[in-house]
Amino acid sequence: MKTMERFLLNTINKLSSVTFILILSTTCLFATNPSTTAEESDQRMKISLKLNSAGTYERELFVLADESATAGYDSDFDIEIDNVQSDDMYWLINSGKYTDQGINEFDEETIIPIGLHTDTNGYNTISIHKIENIPNTMKIFVFDNQTGEYHSLKEGSFEVYLNAGVYLNRFEIVFSQPETLSTTEFQANENQLDIRFDYATKSIEVINTANLKIEDINVYSLLGQSVYKSNKSNTDNTVSINTNSMSTGTYIVIVNTKNGFTSKKVLVN
Repeated sequence: MKTMERFLLNTINKLSSVTFILILSTTCLFATNPSTTAEESDQRMKISLKLNSAGTYERELFVLADESATAGYDSDFDIEIDNVQSDDMYWLINSGKYTDQGINEFDEETIIPIGLHTDTNGYNTISIHKIENIPNTMKIFVFDNQTGEYHSLKEGSFEVYLNAGVYLNRFEIVFSQPETLSTTEFQANENQLDIRFDYATKSIEVINTANLKIEDINVYSLLGQSVYKSNKSNTDNTVSINTNSMSTGTYIVIVNTKNGFTSKKVLVN
């Protein structure tokens, strides 16, 4: 073998051993193009999502819209997960777990189920890692079947506290949000006023970062029953609402301030 050929072969072998793990972790629907010729530009819509789990694991998922794909299993597009982590996220196709998948199209009727499991109690974060050919007007939501909430991934990461367990019927990626009272609505600035459930203290926390003047706070069940009311005016940085008398479930918290009101669904657990 000629010296130059031997040098090139050795170099390729070295690079292959170094980059093999990277190739596995970035299986690239963004690079493949089975339905177009090399001369054509790939205009298919593509989305890559990323999970940062409570156990510090990461997982990337890829999905693209191709007219040759279906909502079921497609051997040309779908890649089954081959190294399941202690904490992990995956597309659910029938009973299988996949890192990559192709579907026919993204539209307001499209629903893409996501499975997630964790061995660690704590917060898990789902975010957009990369998108291609997605119109600015197209919305991308994580829908939580348990709380009924839609979270826009284009506006920021979705963070959810999960107890250790398997969640196969809870989360979906959708592309529309019904105009109903089940959605989260903010009249006040979300960066100034936030509402969340604190799993450590088992209380609903109203985080008043800007020390706005809070006029009153009301908590309702999904049936519209009042379970808490406070007319105490304050500008405290944090207001805690004890939930000992509340059963596990979703509640609507409405906080009125001098600048408007904020309402949010909160899961009490």
